Amino acid sequence: MSKSSQARLGVLFSIAITLVAGGCSSIGSPSPKAEALTQNILPPSIPSPSPTTIDHADSLKGVPVSPAQGGTGALLKPATPGPVVQESFLRIPDDPSIDWYTQYFQNSVHRQFRVWLERSGRYLPYMKAIFREEGLPEDLVYLSLIESGFSPRAYSYSRAAGLWQFMSGTGKKYGLAVNGWIDQRRDPMMSTRAAARYLKDLYNEFHSWSLAMAAYNAGEGKVANAVADAGTENYWEIRNTRALSNETKDYVPKFIAAMRIAKDPARYGFTDIEYDDPLNLDTVKLKRPTEVKVLARAAGVSYREFKEMNPSLTRWSTPPYMHNVPINVPKGEGDQFLASIESLPSSRRHVEYADSRRGGHVIRSGESLWTIAHHYGVSVSSLMAANDLHSRSVLRVGQRLAIPGGGYGNVIASSRSEQGASNWLPHRIRRGESLFAIARRFGTSIGVIRHKNHLVHSSLLREGETIMVPAR
Repeated sequence: MSKSSQARLGVLFSIAITLVAGGCSSIGSPSPKAEALTQNILPPSIPSPSPTTIDHADSLKGVPVSPAQGGTGALLKPATPGPVVQESFLRIPDDPSIDWYTQYFQNSVHRQFRVWLERSGRYLPYMKAIFREEGLPEDLVYLSLIESGFSPRAYSYSRAAGLWQFMSGTGKKYGLAVNGWIDQRRDPMMSTRAAARYLKDLYNEFHSWSLAMAAYNAGEGKVANAVADAGTENYWEIRNTRALSNETKDYVPKFIAAMRIAKDPARYGFTDIEYDDPLNLDTVKLKRPTEVKVLARAAGVSYREFKEMNPSLTRWSTPPYMHNVPINVPKGEGDQFLASIESLPSSRRHVEYADSRRGGHVIRSGESLWTIAHHYGVSVSSLMAANDLHSRSVLRVGQRLAIPGGGYGNVIASSRSEQGASNWLPHRIRRGESLFAIARRFGTSIGVIRHKNHLVHSSLLREGETIMVPAR
């Protein structure tokens, strides 16, 4: 559901979000592999050829393709227009644009398309099950192939995210939480359910799967206007007018070509596909805010594996204000997982925010982040991180802030040797002090101080700011 009209502004925003996500998604120093899980990737960029290009059989000649690169080495010739046939849930005309995209996937982006096919094995079984439950044609699941290449980490220039490339507003409309702590557009199960319901609503509005898919791409309003302007409800006739953008005109042909290849890859030169193993998960509801590392241990998996199961968790913890947060765990382990979490003492079960007991801090007139952080003995940077604030955020009287509490360090480690200290005291930074000097003075490491204060490598120390240091 990319919106090309927002692309120019979206480029800068997407880059900024990627950099921030890489730096703030977890506390401490996760392994490079674990950190890679938090990075965004761009969804597939599939071109829209001009009509004159499609009309020529040699339209893809000149594209460097060879069997050694994974291509078939043979270009298909576009078919001449023929009768409309019933294929899958669509009535498909013998349109040359479909053959153009078939050639494009088969030859020009063969290697990338193979990766998308391999990745599909992870998601297709439950996607098809959800679409069946919602009464939709199973083959509609291949929309995710052209939307995201079956990647929950896909994030477009226009700020669409996840397997189904939901915009934030549409995702929220269909029950997906999107905030600084969680982005359920990236959750495989929840986003697929939302996509199925959205497609069902679009079909009920347009009574045509081709128009429903076009509306999924461009939005209901644009397609409704196109139907009115063209005076027809036939998608293939509307394509011959100027009522739709080139991207939307080619969206359905693109889908048909991708679907055909995905359903019979060997026929199109994609042999020996090594499909990923299917997801085998249960979803449980988490009652209280909990750190991701604690959740991973309770689920009996590594941090990396848990993040792969739960790509919607974008920070080190579940949201401080949300309860009954859906969490994916290995199949059959749901009850044991919840029992493990509930058996932990209060100080280790969840992130201790001041708001978990006292309702947080309500901003009063004249207060600043510095005065609030100083009052609670926390750093400004950790206060900003806990509330998803940035340098240009505006505080408002009456606004409620979550306050990071001392329980954070105890959740990560249970011993003095692992955490570096059992008691912590506030320390006001003096002019010229560095983390190295502070760590040396208090007999600890830079990593422990960063860990305790939720500092990332790009964080700057400011004179007068208060951070927590181990008691000597």
